[in-house]
Amino acid sequence: MKVWSELSKMGSIELTRAPCNQPLEVRAVNGDYGWDKKFESMGIRKGKHIRIIACQPFGGPVVVEINGSKISLGRGIASKIEVEVLASSSGES
Repeated sequence: MKVWSELSKMGSIELTRAPCNQPLEVRAVNGDYGWDKKFESMGIRKGKHIRIIACQPFGGPVVVEINGSKISLGRGIASKIEVEVLASSSGES
């Protein structure tokens, strides 16, 4: 997937724009009104590796896997998380 390898060279993108089933690293969490603490309690913090396991069409939730747990996030909340696409473990560059 050449498009996603190009994205990984660009730097951070919103979680809502990240590809499914690709390793991601959390780069920033832009939480306000207590969201930073909520993200922290879910295990979503800078430097953590996550993976989107379900991309729902038509603005549905984003389901991520982190530390073996599956968490469903609404798109508004997911847009507060900036990630970087990491190199795929399947050998793609």
